[in-house]
Amino acid sequence: MYFDNVDKFNLEEYIKNSDKIYAHVFENEEKDIIRTETLKEHLELSIKYFYKIIENKELDNVFSNFEINMINGFSDEGKVLFKEMLKNTIYMHDLGKINCNFQYYKMRNDFFKEDINCSLNNSNHSMLSSLIYINHYFIKIKQHKEKSENGILRTIMLLNAYVISKHHGNFDSFDRFKEKFLDLDEEGYKLCGEELSLFSKVYKEEIVFNSKNKFLYRLFKNAEKLLDNSEQENKLEGICFYIYERFLSSILLACDYYSTSNFKNGLEIKDFGKIGDIEEFYKSFKDTDVYKSIRKYENKNYGKTKDFSDLKDINVLRDELFLDSEKSMLKNIDRDIFYLEAPTGSGKSNAAFNLSFKIIEKFKNINKIFYVYPFNTLIEQNIETLNKIFKGKDIMDKIAVINSLVPIKTEKIHYKDIDKKESSDVLDENYEISLLNRQFLHYPMILTTHVSLFNYFFGISKENIFPFAQIANSVIVLDEIQSYKNSIWKEIITFFKYYSKLLNIKIIIMSATLPNLDTLSNEKVNAVKLIGEREKYYSNPIFKNRVSLDFSLLDQKEEVFDKLFQHVINQAEKAQDNILIEFINKKLALKFFNELNEQHDLVDYKGENKRKILLITGDDNSIDRNHIIKCVKNEKNITLVATQVIEAGVDIDMDIGYKDISMLDSEEQFLGRINRSCKNKKGGKVYFFNLYDASRIYKNDVRKEKHLNLMQENIRDILNDKNFSAFYDCVLDELNRNAEKHNDLNFYKFIEENIDKLNFKKVEDRMKLIDERYEYTVYLSRDINLNDEKNTVLHGDEIWQKYIEILKNNKINYAEKKIKLSEITSKLNYFIYKVNSNDFAYNDRIGDIYFIEDGEKYFVSGKFDRENFNRGIGDFI
Repeated sequence: MYFDNVDKFNLEEYIKNSDKIYAHVFENEEKDIIRTETLKEHLELSIKYFYKIIENKELDNVFSNFEINMINGFSDEGKVLFKEMLKNTIYMHDLGKINCNFQYYKMRNDFFKEDINCSLNNSNHSMLSSLIYINHYFIKIKQHKEKSENGILRTIMLLNAYVISKHHGNFDSFDRFKEKFLDLDEEGYKLCGEELSLFSKVYKEEIVFNSKNKFLYRLFKNAEKLLDNSEQENKLEGICFYIYERFLSSILLACDYYSTSNFKNGLEIKDFGKIGDIEEFYKSFKDTDVYKSIRKYENKNYGKTKDFSDLKDINVLRDELFLDSEKSMLKNIDRDIFYLEAPTGSGKSNAAFNLSFKIIEKFKNINKIFYVYPFNTLIEQNIETLNKIFKGKDIMDKIAVINSLVPIKTEKIHYKDIDKKESSDVLDENYEISLLNRQFLHYPMILTTHVSLFNYFFGISKENIFPFAQIANSVIVLDEIQSYKNSIWKEIITFFKYYSKLLNIKIIIMSATLPNLDTLSNEKVNAVKLIGEREKYYSNPIFKNRVSLDFSLLDQKEEVFDKLFQHVINQAEKAQDNILIEFINKKLALKFFNELNEQHDLVDYKGENKRKILLITGDDNSIDRNHIIKCVKNEKNITLVATQVIEAGVDIDMDIGYKDISMLDSEEQFLGRINRSCKNKKGGKVYFFNLYDASRIYKNDVRKEKHLNLMQENIRDILNDKNFSAFYDCVLDELNRNAEKHNDLNFYKFIEENIDKLNFKKVEDRMKLIDERYEYTVYLSRDINLNDEKNTVLHGDEIWQKYIEILKNNKINYAEKKIKLSEITSKLNYFIYKVNSNDFAYNDRIGDIYFIEDGEKYFVSGKFDRENFNRGIGDFI
């Protein structure tokens, strides 16, 4: 192992009475201490988990990657010292608990009663742990023979100390850490001087830093100079240090939390959620009819056909895509980033499942899969797919959905797993283990959203950093990457390169409209296009001519809404086709839906099978959404009015479409909802109209510019010909021009001022996928029918009261409360809506959620009516 024969800090040598120092105490309900854990016991358990994590997640290669990138060319002694400092970041993280005030006031340890200093209001431990760590290794590095290596080693020492200082708090910045040691009123400065008595009797090494010498000042000054890459040839080297800090912090948090939980509940963490045997997953996938059919096609026909232009069966092209991508992947298996670009409906998801399984089959140290989607609706859709693949198998227990809508998966344990019990009877849910599983992503396969993944990559809270190390040695499949904010595409592909390189991650990026992000990166990414012969699919009539496009409504400049309405009515009178109309403004969608309902007599089909009018928006909960999708899939003669929520993640197949123009990616996504399966022999048809200005929605996206939308003939040609590379050439040129024009968008300025300076908060702000605007959360209480077999009804009042009961229940422990809150929150979400104003009356408020008991009056035809809600402001009784 990477850390074999690496020295551990000698606690007894440097800490006086180390056996008398407590790390934790366990209390009963009456606050009586019934069990204590010494500092040595905690640190030994922490280092034990450190080795377990490395062994289980096979992280030796990751630590080697950091070594190569951070201390390349070092002497053997320098490498050993690097390893020792890294290992002891874990072992020394709680040494600050030797603070006499901490021991007496927080641990209630009477042994230190005579040593406390009541005049010093400091019973903390994290900054003191950092100081002891810096002090110890400052002395040790000074003795290192290779003096040329000392600057980098001291910088790494400070980086490790920063991680120690934040193991109970959120990341902020390296500058802030420096201030704590150099400013007179800050904790670190005081610990070197006026607060030295808090620990000097216990810590045997002399503290070499004080206000008279400038050691600390010079340490930080030299570290900042080394981290500043602006004058160096490799300007992006700072990204490595940024990732290192997050990775090491995640490892430390895991070791600390696992060992603390182990002490509290007596249960050892054994399962870290890795894929032990990929064949367990792959075999079930291979047993599906689709997979068997593909392999049958491979044996009989693959590679034998050159021209697919007269093809009638769409499944042949899906088989080809599956096999082409697999072949290309295996040919370039040592690369890290792969692009899977293929038309909507071509079977990308199925191909991605195969590719991810194939990677883990080839690389034994890759042991986890992340499927990452832009919307929760896509997660729901793919969970259904996985349920079909793994039906009746225990494998579904190893797959977790990580979002706010799905409760935390609970684990059960047996009495025999607890040392003092012998019975094999099953205990109730183990909330401690279940919470740790969720916090640290102890699941072999995870389905989550883009926002969650970017929180793990760039977020500063402990909750975001917890699972970061679990991403190492994994496959990440990113779906619909074009939905990312394009002002940060350059940063995204650059970070992906470094994350994949350092953490041994294989990233598969898939979309129907995939920008060539390589052209944005200043360094060669070496991404592999899995579909080399793109036109084989995009130019094939099955995909290209599946839907015919009509731009005639774009010529309408006046009374667009009324003319659109009449056009839809006329289409509805002609046939039983299912019609989809997408608006990019929710208010207009609701207005159109209401007017169609008022004009229902006009949309009867020859007096029979009265046309059903439906509406789907982002306000719909999953119950209503699934009910609508079921209707559309199983019935004809439906008109569905929708917002952008329909573009991706909703598996429907309509005959005729209408869309308010926005961005070309969105137009193509919409086309994927029309004649999706190519079953309509006459083909699908889509009419585009221009009613609402897209720039009001996509403010910071260059794709919404008028010279890049369907008002331009050349953009229409691109959509017709599926020549998205030409479109993205224009988009990427626009992005590069903007970067030059606006200095605040300059990539290297971002690197120099935020990455190199390790300003974690600024990086988090820059890398947010969604520009946040403040909205108010209202809970509209009403009765909701789940439309399940039991005809279950959710009563909003009851769920709200249950939520309050759990919040106020202080008799249950933290883990149980968190899990029960996740369970009730998943139901709470059915009643929650976001509004722009807080000028409304409400009956109750918990945190930032406003409870309104008579919520039903704000719904019309089962839909939340925002206009009605706004009109009701001030009238609520």
